[in-house]
Amino acid sequence: MEVQANGNAGAPRLDVARGVGMMGSEAALRKILLTVTGSMVSDLPKIDAALQADDVPTANRLLHAIKGYAPIFASDALVAHVSEVEKLSKTESAALVQVQYAPLGVELKGLVAEIQAFLSGT
Repeated sequence: MEVQANGNAGAPRLDVARGVGMMGSEAALRKILLTVTGSMVSDLPKIDAALQADDVPTANRLLHAIKGYAPIFASDALVAHVSEVEKLSKTESAALVQVQYAPLGVELKGLVAEIQAFLSGT
């Protein structure tokens, strides 16, 4: 997956202070972020593919997982956006979810880029 840099520099998606507070230390946060980036790099293309194949249950399952761990380290705005789209994916058509997921997917790719930059110390 190609990850784009954060194009909206005024609104970071990664909240390191929240993550350290939730995990207890920066080392613990880094450990979970390594796992999260691996999952997201794998899962984001799967969400796109599922929605294109009209497989909303698969997209929902993957979004549900992101909704579960995002509150540990993501901004409030991003957590709210994930929750909103995940909720839609429980009942709505793939076409509608795809439209709502498109901007979220961009944000999640931005989050991955921010996590990767944090982990690499840049």
